[in-house]
Amino acid sequence: MKTLAFGRPYEMRGGRRIRPIAFQQRSMLPVSAACMVANGVRETLASLFAEPVVLKLYEPVIPAPAAWRAIARDARIFRVRAAGAEAAVIVRAADASALTAAAFGEREGHAAALSAIERTVLARTVQAIALQFGPICGPVAEAPVHEAELELDEFATFFEMQIERPIGARVGVALRRDPVPESHPGVGFDDVSDLPLELCVRVEVGRLPASDVAALEPGSVLPVPAGALRGALLLAGRTLATGECGVYGLHFALAIDRTPTGRDVPAP
Repeated sequence: MKTLAFGRPYEMRGGRRIRPIAFQQRSMLPVSAACMVANGVRETLASLFAEPVVLKLYEPVIPAPAAWRAIARDARIFRVRAAGAEAAVIVRAADASALTAAAFGEREGHAAALSAIERTVLARTVQAIALQFGPICGPVAEAPVHEAELELDEFATFFEMQIERPIGARVGVALRRDPVPESHPGVGFDDVSDLPLELCVRVEVGRLPASDVAALEPGSVLPVPAGALRGALLLAGRTLATGECGVYGLHFALAIDRTPTGRDVPAP
């Protein structure tokens, strides 16, 4: 989706900064869905590390081709197959070392290449993380994830989770396609049918000579010809119906004979 945004370069005009406006690509992945994933990942890592985890989420974006190349540089990429869309987990070398060290109860990674055991631990950690992707791409297959040679610039959306404690590491998540927002029905009559509404009736007494109106005072009586007393049923100033005012069963009443749609209502 393209949204209107302000560009970063600016010009100084009359002592004021002027930024150009342009349409920019924006991810359709709801931040709320990414937050649900991040919360699940935080709880999962806390269980794996046996201590609380502090995690920061970065807003989903649509990277440019150059940005995708920077994301993939020196990174391990794991393919995640899900019911809704294919995803990928991107873990850079330093972050992979920190994650595997934390799984073994250590707080410092190492610069050396991962051993076979460490690669297995990393894959299982990524699998545990990927199982939390339901809110963004549907249920994830239980089969173990594996590293894959993927062209990230073929993916659409990317967001990153930064682990701040007990270790420092980042985990990137890419989706093959930008989610399509689901349409939901609007509010129906059944949703508001029990709400109380305050109504009022405006009564029209017809035409009177100006002299009669000027002579009005407390206690004055205005003669109204039979059938000439018209009224309108109002809600928040809007006319809902019109009809004849009178007395019905010892109560003042409005006999509705017309609605705003122009439809006549048959008399009872």
